[in-house]
Amino acid sequence: MKKTKLVLLFLITSLIWIYASNYILTHYIPSSIDNYFERGKEIFYILVTGGIFYFFILKKEELDTTKEQEKRLSTLINSMVDFVNFKDGEGRWIRANDFGLKLFQLENVDYLGKKDSELAEYTEFYSDALKYCEVSDEETWKNGTVTRCEEVVPLPDGTSKIFDTIKVPLFHEDGTREGLVIIGRDITTLRQAEERLSRTEKLSVVGELSASVAHEIRNPLTSLKGFVQLLQMEDDKHQDYYQIMLDELNRINHIVGELLLLAKPQHLKYSKLAIQKILNDVISLLAVEATLYNVQIESNFPKEDIIIECEPNQLKQLFINLIKNSIEASKSDSKISISLGLMDDNRLGITIQDQGCGISKELLQKIGEPFYSSKEKGTGLGLTVSYKIVQSHKGNIMFDSEIGHGTTVNITLPVVQNASTDTSQSIVTS
Repeated sequence: MKKTKLVLLFLITSLIWIYASNYILTHYIPSSIDNYFERGKEIFYILVTGGIFYFFILKKEELDTTKEQEKRLSTLINSMVDFVNFKDGEGRWIRANDFGLKLFQLENVDYLGKKDSELAEYTEFYSDALKYCEVSDEETWKNGTVTRCEEVVPLPDGTSKIFDTIKVPLFHEDGTREGLVIIGRDITTLRQAEERLSRTEKLSVVGELSASVAHEIRNPLTSLKGFVQLLQMEDDKHQDYYQIMLDELNRINHIVGELLLLAKPQHLKYSKLAIQKILNDVISLLAVEATLYNVQIESNFPKEDIIIECEPNQLKQLFINLIKNSIEASKSDSKISISLGLMDDNRLGITIQDQGCGISKELLQKIGEPFYSSKEKGTGLGLTVSYKIVQSHKGNIMFDSEIGHGTTVNITLPVVQNASTDTSQSIVTS
């Protein structure tokens, strides 16, 4: 539209010049010099129009250079795996890269010149997050310096991403706001790696402790148990005391067994076995304990056997730990549901769901940590061992719980153990 107006303005100005100069030539210029005047006005017209064209050519070159630089900048920020956003002094969006638009579900939105609160109307899921951005931006403006913080951004699939967000406020010479540069780097993988490293270090410490202590405990423990059993046979008067002593010795022996499992190097010999058989054996083993707690165990397994490469004894230990925890946490006259099925990526999914007391968010964050337990007599090693078993099978385990509504444990295991299987195992809580 502007180009059309400029062309019309040039044509109109040229016509006015031609008619005005001819009118002056006819009525005011002597005939003796009219030829000079006519040549002069033609030269003047050429110089003026040439100057105008030269000016526009320069402007076009500058515009082309600016567009090329803008294109390079756009290509650069769109190729970044970080969230990049530029705002003006009023907090209005000037430029955002494709990663950021996709993150906030704004791909097809004309964001130019809009504030976060205005853009919040286009995405219901991220509405609150965008509105909070205005508050956070205002704090950055007030501080007047670069701010840096970690922000957790939820995703529609129920997961979340952690961003290391840097906000750089820009000011004019008079101190007024000029703009705001926001860069958010996705550090989710880094934080998960740090968490896995932390857990691995803890397991390493526990393993070293277990290796040096467990065998030293088990030897005198066997002697103590033998003497108590001998006294129990010879003394009928204190049977209750002897039984308490045997129960406590058995509990110590169980703890030592868990310590040894953590201490032993895991050189697994995989064998092929139906996962249904392993689970059915565990359910049969725990049926009596479930009855004592007045809890019913329900299973929902495919009719066709799902053959999986695994170390059967370890998987039995894993399921015993998890199902036993569910039984002990369940309310009387409640159910524990166990289901399994194949996933799209040739992995096996196993779900154990109870209707128990649930786990608080604080405790969920500590799931799998050695010696941390909510049970009165718990050692905190059961879930540590379970985590180690899942890890050794190149799988993942996720805990989801709500106080008063129960806990769900989701386990994924590869059907076939091979070198190409992803070895990044973790515990995830939500």
